[in-house]
Amino acid sequence: MCRVDLCLRPTPGPLFLVEVLPAGSALTLLLAQGAQEVWVVPGPKVARLLAEELGQEALLLGEVEGFPPEGFHGRLSLVELEGARVEGKRAILVAPLLNASLLPEEKEVYLAGFRNAKAALELARSLPSLTFRPAGAPEPLLSALVAAGFFQRRLFPEGPTTLASALLKAFPDPQEALFQSPEGQALHREGRTEELARASLIGVDPVVPRLAETRLFPKQAFGLTQDRYAQRFVPWRA
Repeated sequence: MCRVDLCLRPTPGPLFLVEVLPAGSALTLLLAQGAQEVWVVPGPKVARLLAEELGQEALLLGEVEGFPPEGFHGRLSLVELEGARVEGKRAILVAPLLNASLLPEEKEVYLAGFRNAKAALELARSLPSLTFRPAGAPEPLLSALVAAGFFQRRLFPEGPTTLASALLKAFPDPQEALFQSPEGQALHREGRTEELARASLIGVDPVVPRLAETRLFPKQAFGLTQDRYAQRFVPWRA
């Protein structure tokens, strides 16, 4: 069985963190295109600290109001990343919502979205007692909640109706769900609707990001306002 957990609390078994926008699809695409690993960090300062350690292989990606911060290599853009030369790179994504959707003690974590749905479903069917958590929990992103319903229905089509599966009925077209979501509307206002089309593609990335490490950045050691965490993802391939 599987459940969709809308609360941010430790899970007893394997956890699938579900995010489509703004960063989940980009993370999956980077690993599918050959990136060595992808780090998820809460902000530009931690990203720069990590980039200093990783050296020339670091690829800094993030955006503020649609533009990459100073010194970054690019935005969280599927359109711009498709076809980019990222083989062997150690990408660093500034993705505060995705970063905050995991607890430091959680170990067996996989990332799922529409783009890697086929590979994620293959893996999910081999694991017991699954939990799906939409990014943003306990206030989940609409796009992530609809995607969680997509996975729940594919795995257990005869299961009871949940909030996630009910939302899936309201948005049977993934692209429409993304467009109607606040995160999708933010991209639409920037004239980036093609991002929504790319993010809604089903099963085009044959890789499932797997959490390999959670690193603590203590506030006193690094001059931060509070302790911060960075998560490192590597590919689990179907």
